[in-house]
Amino acid sequence: MSRHRARRGLVSFVAIIVLLGLGVGVPSLVVWWESHSRIHSVDDVPNRDVTLVMGAAMWGARPSPYLQKRLDVAAALYAAGKTKVIIVSGTRDGGYSEPDGMKAALVAAGVPASRIVTDYGGNDTFSSCARARDVFGVTSLIVVSQSYHLPRAVASCQMLGVDTVGVGDDTVAHDWLYWGYQVREVAGDMKLTYDMVTHRTVPYEAPSNAVQQALAAS
Repeated sequence: MSRHRARRGLVSFVAIIVLLGLGVGVPSLVVWWESHSRIHSVDDVPNRDVTLVMGAAMWGARPSPYLQKRLDVAAALYAAGKTKVIIVSGTRDGGYSEPDGMKAALVAAGVPASRIVTDYGGNDTFSSCARARDVFGVTSLIVVSQSYHLPRAVASCQMLGVDTVGVGDDTVAHDWLYWGYQVREVAGDMKLTYDMVTHRTVPYEAPSNAVQQALAAS
């Protein structure tokens, strides 16, 4: 009897391990499949009219090192003629504003203010991609983030029907913080799968022609 219980316990344990493996592995595989052929360098990325920069923390009035590196990539894309308009997408809460800080940093780097569109509803990767499509009417873009996050950023936009290529920054220090963020992407891949399966919607906002106006000014 005890041997039978032990066997059932082993079968249950193995089943749990398999289910956990599928729960973790399948989302990561989907993200890889959607993104692996769409990641480029600044030099070889296909031209797109619009670039979407994913937000990250502001340190007071200046971007955090991670965010600044993303903005450096976006500025390089603009300078190289790879893109015409840059959407800076992040959060805003009272006096804290990622998009405003991102815009100021890009202007300081030589990008005209008229070519920068602020998105204050980019609360996460999925939201930024969904709002690029639904609020700003974008159908194709370059997305910019750190290299560890880029596959999920590309996959998110792709799975939402936006033709997307990506350029990532890999110059930030590969310290414990970096590796922690990289590990966190496993959970991020799982959340993206859940968002897609449940047809998640982002807070409604009336469509904006800000991108079209910025393109007309270019």
